[in-house]
Amino acid sequence: MTPVEKSSIKALAEAMQSAENTEEEIGGFTAADLINSLFAEPDKKKRTQMMKDFAARRKDVAKFISEYGDLINAEAEAALIGAAVGGTHTEKEVSYRGGKKSVKSKRVTVLPNVGALQFLLKNKMPDKYSDKPVGDTEIEDVSDIREALYEDKN
Repeated sequence: MTPVEKSSIKALAEAMQSAENTEEEIGGFTAADLINSLFAEPDKKKRTQMMKDFAARRKDVAKFISEYGDLINAEAEAALIGAAVGGTHTEKEVSYRGGKKSVKSKRVTVLPNVGALQFLLKNKMPDKYSDKPVGDTEIEDVSDIREALYEDKN
């Protein structure tokens, strides 16, 4: 093994060790890990504590969320609409063989997600798609019928 190869392997090992330590330092949580953990945790107090812990460890993410809440909501809404209606997108697969990077692209068709569509319609148009529609109740004027019924008896 050449000195260059040895130093490269050593640098790679140090980088891997550094990445592992950073992950332990922040609790191993990425934003995606946090979201998955929150969905899996039924206890509201534990979920609140998990969010506080994450915000304390990742102040940069907490600051971004607090400053750009509208942007995040818009992105989430766009993702929900995309899931509801389906469509096509391009996926890229990166692989390395013999030290060479290879990128393959393929178009993927995603079918509409019925659950996302129901959620979207119920929340965007509750008067039309709600399970329990709330609307103005029309009360029919029955005074003519009452008069006719009661006049005949008298």
